[in-house]
Amino acid sequence: MKEYIKGFFTAVCLTTSLFIFMSSNNKNLGDIVVNSITIVPSENGGGFLKAYNAQGMETAYLGTAQGGVGVLGLHNSSGNQLVYLGSGDRGSGLLKTYNQFGVENVYLGNGSKEGGTLQTFNQDGKQTSFLGTAENGVGVLGVHNSSGKQISYLGTSAQGAGFLNINNKEGRLSCYLGSGKDSRGGHIQTYNPNGYLTSYLGSSSSNSGLLDLNNELGVKVSSMGAMYDNTSYNGDGGIMLFNKNGEYGWSKDGKIE
Repeated sequence: MKEYIKGFFTAVCLTTSLFIFMSSNNKNLGDIVVNSITIVPSENGGGFLKAYNAQGMETAYLGTAQGGVGVLGLHNSSGNQLVYLGSGDRGSGLLKTYNQFGVENVYLGNGSKEGGTLQTFNQDGKQTSFLGTAENGVGVLGVHNSSGKQISYLGTSAQGAGFLNINNKEGRLSCYLGSGKDSRGGHIQTYNPNGYLTSYLGSSSSNSGLLDLNNELGVKVSSMGAMYDNTSYNGDGGIMLFNKNGEYGWSKDGKIE
């Protein structure tokens, strides 16, 4: 009887050992149902959780990145990253999305001026738009062409007034619409391809209408508007012409004697 019991106990131990051995060599635990999972750092760095598809391509990453920050990455079936949600260089949150080839096309997060920004990029990685916060905490909107050159900029001046810049394909200013630095009022300014001011249409320092025309070097050659000199003229229309060097040549006013 003792030999029978001893043999049975030995068989049970061998069977149990076999299952434990088989379990230690099988990394697939099947379906797991739990209330919570805590991932702690290892000797090689922070903890993480990865998912793979049937082809062995990584499709998701949830864990700790360089610098000890939390990140979430999603990939397509080819393993190219499509989404990155995590922390930026300054410790603030950000979201990046990528096209099917892994080229970044959207950035949402903190900008260089410590304010929120939304940026978009084309298939070549060139920036196409910017919506966010600029210096002094003001809102701005920038639109770029396919080469990444900014062609329009809508924002707020240092004086707190709104303005719109329109640039040529090279990114040089060609038109300005907004308020002047001296808060004289609204006006439009145009520029030639060399960057010289060619015209001004808007409010003058006397709060009246003014039109100035310049030559190709930015020198004023004609002016039309209301005239004021605190003696003879008090809002009468006037036209003045100048030579190519900006020297006075001729004038005519609309005052009726």
